[in-house]
Amino acid sequence: MDRRSWLWRRKSSEKSPGETESWGSVSSHSEKYSDDHENIKASPNYVQSPEVSSKIDNNEHETVKSLTDKLSAALSSINVKEDLVKQHAKVAEEAVSGWEKAEIEVVALKQQLEATAQKNTALEDRIGHLDGALKECVRELRISREEQEQKIRDAVIKKSKDWEAEKSELEGQLSEFRSQLEAAKAEVASSVDHGLQSKFEASEKEISTLKVAVLAQSKDLHMRTLERDLSIQAAETASKQHLESIKKVAKLEAECRRLRGIGRKTSFTNDYRMGNSVCMESVTDSQSDCGERLLGLENDASCSDSWATALIAELDQFKNDKVGTRSLATSVEIELMDDFLEMERLVALPETESGISRFEVEANASEGNSKVETQIMHRQITGLEAKIEKMETEKVELELALTNTRKQLESSTNQVRKAEVKITELQRQLDLADRAKQLSMLEAIDAEEKRKALASQLELAQTEVRNLSENLCQLEGNIDKERPLLVEFTAKIEAAEETREILESQLQSASLEAGKLRDRICILEGEVEKEKAVSAEFSAKLGALETAREALESQLESAHLEVRQLQDKVSILEREVKEERVLSAEFAAKSENAEAARKTLENQLAVADLEVRKLHDNIISLEKKIDEEKSSSEALVAKCQNLEDELSRKKRETEFRRVTSSNGEQKLRQEKDHAVAAGKLAACQKTIASLNRHLQLLTTLDDLMLESEMPELSDSLPDLRIENTKELHSSDSSTDPNGKIAGATPCLDSTSASPLHEIEKYPENVSNPIENQ
Repeated sequence: MDRRSWLWRRKSSEKSPGETESWGSVSSHSEKYSDDHENIKASPNYVQSPEVSSKIDNNEHETVKSLTDKLSAALSSINVKEDLVKQHAKVAEEAVSGWEKAEIEVVALKQQLEATAQKNTALEDRIGHLDGALKECVRELRISREEQEQKIRDAVIKKSKDWEAEKSELEGQLSEFRSQLEAAKAEVASSVDHGLQSKFEASEKEISTLKVAVLAQSKDLHMRTLERDLSIQAAETASKQHLESIKKVAKLEAECRRLRGIGRKTSFTNDYRMGNSVCMESVTDSQSDCGERLLGLENDASCSDSWATALIAELDQFKNDKVGTRSLATSVEIELMDDFLEMERLVALPETESGISRFEVEANASEGNSKVETQIMHRQITGLEAKIEKMETEKVELELALTNTRKQLESSTNQVRKAEVKITELQRQLDLADRAKQLSMLEAIDAEEKRKALASQLELAQTEVRNLSENLCQLEGNIDKERPLLVEFTAKIEAAEETREILESQLQSASLEAGKLRDRICILEGEVEKEKAVSAEFSAKLGALETAREALESQLESAHLEVRQLQDKVSILEREVKEERVLSAEFAAKSENAEAARKTLENQLAVADLEVRKLHDNIISLEKKIDEEKSSSEALVAKCQNLEDELSRKKRETEFRRVTSSNGEQKLRQEKDHAVAAGKLAACQKTIASLNRHLQLLTTLDDLMLESEMPELSDSLPDLRIENTKELHSSDSSTDPNGKIAGATPCLDSTSASPLHEIEKYPENVSNPIENQ
């Protein structure tokens, strides 16, 4: 009560200064107002008038109203403060009551402490039983852990044996295709991932060697195609010379017959001398013309013989180098050569016509001179027949060479097919190796998951052991405090022997149940949740044995020793756990190595993608070059057409001039112009034929390169293969009968022979027409 009054006084004293201040402020304000009012009234200037008095009254009313409002506000604030004071008083009363309740609770807690002390004694009894149960649990955990470790080791050994068997099989399969894997065997023995990587590198090396072989074969095929082209040219030149010689022989025979008939018809007249003089002049002219013609024919024959010998020498050189050929003869080349023969025939026509006219004018000379000329012509014909026989023999030899080159080409195609079959086999083996690697990775991941599960189970067991050890430490502390009570309990031990026997029987039953639990642990492979349930059952059963605590206190000292042993066992378990952590770190390192190998393989795939893109860029640049060569070839065709037009125009002019005038100097100039135009036309036709031939060679070589390189990119990048084949099909080359180029396919590899490179090999074919123009 004194406390309550004191608190009440304290609250009222705390609140009273505010209230006194409010009342003081109100009273002071009213006093000031009254003093002012009295001073105003007492002043000498104060005169009471009705208006002033009314104003004063109004002011007084207003001040009264304001004062009343202030008083009401002050009263309301006072009421509020009184309510607050009451609330504070109630709070103080509640605090006092709470304090009293706290004192009561302290007394109750003291009683509870005493009860807990009694319970601690009961818990000591439980500790003895829990020690035995803990020993059994630890032993069972150790057995289960050893069994699990044994299983893990057996599984690891089995997997390692399986991996070694698979590795040996793969090495046996790839030993036929590899000769440089002796240095990589140590890495293969260390880990499966390194073995697979070495296999992948070896397969890549084999693929590169096969690529080199295919490139070499393509070069051989290119050289063989050049040899075949040269042989075809030689055969064509031989056939052309044969036809020309036959035509010339026929013309000469016809001229000889006509001259003989004219000689027979001539009659000797009186103007014999004049005729003789004229005949002598004409004979000299005709002899000079015939001599020039014979020299021209011999020069042509010698040129043709030199050309044929040069071609034959080149063919022998190619045969000595053992380079194959390939049949690429097309109808376009034959048509171009026929056009060339027709142009030569047209150029040779004016010469024959002029010669015939001269013979007609000079035929009236004499038969004696004609006989001499006929003998000379017969000799020339015999010489030409001998040359024709030689050309026929050479033609037969060229045909035999063509058959041999075709056989060689067939053998080279068979080799290319065999190489493609080897590449497909290597790709299939690489696929098998990748599958085996994936399976090994999956098995490693499963083993890692099992290891993690076992580690989690061991951690749970460790936490339980730690909790039990902490409880034991606490109980030991409590036992040390309560040892004086043991003296009192010794008297009661004798009375509790009967109960001890009962408890021993119950312990035996508990041991049987513990054996059952061991079997369950072995079956379930260390499921910790069920072990917790079993420990709960043990605790429930041990609760029933609390009545025998006095009989089992004598076993506390032995329990201390057992606790120390358990601590030693716990330390041993911790060491084993550390060893398992080291093993897990090794497994993690192996998994990281596998991940690094996978990343390296991904980097290699990225590099392959970049190479494919570079090849695609090379294809685009080569297409641009081929377009430029198309434009240049079209320009050459246009120039050739212009030259043909000029030649036809000059022919018409020469015919017109020949009709109008018979001057010898003009004829010589015309003949020179014809010769120059024919030379230009022949050079242009040669350049066009060489360009067509090289473009066709490029198309065939590109097809071969595509056939050899596309299977390599088919498995890694199928989408790019489809795009490249589409582009190749869309850009296939074709030629029309007139020799105009419609298109050309680009080559896949930048190292393959480009059209510019082929044209550089034959600079004479391109430079001659430009110099002649």
